[in-house]
Amino acid sequence: MVTRQGRVVGERQWGKWLSRVLLYGLMLLLVAVVLVPLWWIAASSFTTRETVWANALPFSWRALWPQEFTLAAYRTIFDRGYGQAVANTLFVGMTTVVLTLGVAASAGFAFARFEFKGKGLLWGLVLVSLMVPWEATVIPAYSLINGIGWTNTWLALIVPAIANGTAIFLFRQFFAEIPQDLLDAARVDGASWPRVLVNIVLPLAKPVTITAAILIFLAQWNAFFWPMLVAPAADFRVVQVAVSILGVNQELTNWDQLFAAATIAALVPLLLVLPLQRFYIGSITGSGVKG
Repeated sequence: MVTRQGRVVGERQWGKWLSRVLLYGLMLLLVAVVLVPLWWIAASSFTTRETVWANALPFSWRALWPQEFTLAAYRTIFDRGYGQAVANTLFVGMTTVVLTLGVAASAGFAFARFEFKGKGLLWGLVLVSLMVPWEATVIPAYSLINGIGWTNTWLALIVPAIANGTAIFLFRQFFAEIPQDLLDAARVDGASWPRVLVNIVLPLAKPVTITAAILIFLAQWNAFFWPMLVAPAADFRVVQVAVSILGVNQELTNWDQLFAAATIAALVPLLLVLPLQRFYIGSITGSGVKG
C-alpha cells in the first residue's frame, strides 16, 4: 500500500524529471535554431551557384547536404585574392594582439599598483571608452588618420586598436588582486618594476592574457567598416571586406562563393575560441567579481 508521503515523493521526482526534460528540449531547440542555418551555409559552399537554393525554398532537409559536391567556390575565391585577405587579417590581428597586450598590461599594472597625479581622471577615461559607441569616434579618428597620411597603410589598421579599454580593465582588475607582499618581496630582492611585471605578475595572469588576446584578435578579424574606410586598397584588404566583395558583382550574387568565404571567416575564430574558452569564461567571470 502506497502511503501519502510516498506519493508526494514520487510526484516531486516526476516533476523534477519532467522539468529537466523540458529544459533540455528547449536547449536543443535553441541549439538547432542557431546551428542549422550555419550548417546550411557551410553545406551550400560545397555546391554550385545554381543549386544553392534548390532545396532551400521551400526548405528541405536535403539542403543540409550538398547534392553536387564541388570545391569550385573555394578555388574561385582563392584565385580572386581571398587567401591574401586571410593572410592580411592574420598579420593585422596577431600584430595588434602583441602590441595591445604590452600596452594594456603595463597600463593595468600602473592603475592597480601605483599612485600618481591624474590617476582617477585617466581611469575614468578608460571606463568611459568602454561606454562610448565606437561609431561616435569614427569621424575624428578618420580625420586624424587621413591628416597624417596613414590611409591605405598597415598603421591605419593596427595603431588605432592598440589603446584597448577592455584589455586595460581586465588586467587592472586581475592585478589588483595580487598580494602586495609578493611584489614587495621581489622588490626587496632587487627586481625592477618592469622585471616584476614580466617575470612575476604576467605569468600569474595567463587567463586574463588569453582572454584579452581572444577579444583583440576577434575584434580585428571581424572588423569591416574601419578597414573599408581607411584601407580599401586590394593590398590591405581584410577578410570581412573580401567577403562583401567576392560574393557580389554587377549582374548577380555568387552565393556559393559568398558562403565559401563566410565559412572560412567563421571557422578561424571558432578554432581559436573553442580550445581556449575555459580561460575566457573564467577570466570574464572573475573580473566581474573582483575589484
